[in-house]
Amino acid sequence: MSSGSQRADLLELFFDLAFIASLAMTSQKMAAQQSWTSIAQALLALSTLWAVWVTTTLITNSYSPQRRPIPYLILVSTFGLMLMAAALPTAFDNHGLFFGGTWVAIFLGRELVLIRSLRGRQEQERSVRALLWNVSSGTGWVVGAMVSDADSRLAFWLVALAADYTAYGFRFPIPGRPPLPNYQVAPEHLAERYQQIYILSLGELVLVSVLSLSSEPFTVDRIGAFCTAFLTAVVLWWSYARGAGATLRAAIESSPHRGRLVQTNPYAHWLMVAGVVCTAAGFEQVIAHPGARPGGPMSALILGGAVLFLGGRAVLEHEVSSAYRCRTSSASSRRSPWRRSRGTCPVWP
Repeated sequence: MSSGSQRADLLELFFDLAFIASLAMTSQKMAAQQSWTSIAQALLALSTLWAVWVTTTLITNSYSPQRRPIPYLILVSTFGLMLMAAALPTAFDNHGLFFGGTWVAIFLGRELVLIRSLRGRQEQERSVRALLWNVSSGTGWVVGAMVSDADSRLAFWLVALAADYTAYGFRFPIPGRPPLPNYQVAPEHLAERYQQIYILSLGELVLVSVLSLSSEPFTVDRIGAFCTAFLTAVVLWWSYARGAGATLRAAIESSPHRGRLVQTNPYAHWLMVAGVVCTAAGFEQVIAHPGARPGGPMSALILGGAVLFLGGRAVLEHEVSSAYRCRTSSASSRRSPWRRSRGTCPVWP
């Protein structure tokens, strides 16, 4: 297998369609059930599907999506995402095994394929470690899927999901073994993929607004809510496209501490995407029932969506600006060897 491409492949965009379908099912679940439990369940499901997208993007960033077996891994992951999205509304009812079992099949299956394909190469160790972690967390996904009580299933899956995110964040640590080196990435491709998936996620807010208005009589208050949804989408786009999102590639490319930005990038974008989904669910109900007084869960969706987005954007802005401070500090040190850095660059193992 050759190194990853510098630009996104059309097959990767096809894979994104499955993820966008899962966003639609997530916001639909939030809007339809309108309870604290349903919001927690939907956010867990979204976090799980986001992990599939992030790890698949890391694979296509490392290896060319045009060389076997990578295209097959992407297609299988696409089908798996579609199946998980279909099972999402009833994942905590009678389709739990389809949701959790598909996750296990995706992660274990592709790591086994990568281990075989990377035989004799240094990168094989990362896949071996990932497989060990996936076996551990996969047990939690399967056991949780077999538990009939929805609250117990949620608890099992939260623990399993925490293990998945911890493993990725710390590069699959194994006791007694030295830590793996930082992720080696193609900056142009990685930045482009995150920019694409965020902009595509805004399509969920646009689609929900259009569908909600089209299914109801056009009234002044509904048109007002629809205009507010549009302005919100514009603000969410503008804030990203004219902020850290526009300089993400340059930050990854130039930062002397690239590992920190690469590893925090998925979490920052997860917060922003989750914020968009929550906002879309809130506007679906506001447009459909503009005069109704929102309950606690619906108010949390509307306000919480904004909080999640702002939190993610703040993290991304901080990391990108830190990358530029590091670059400036390093350049100043090279120009003047008698001046020492004042510690503006964060240390990342």
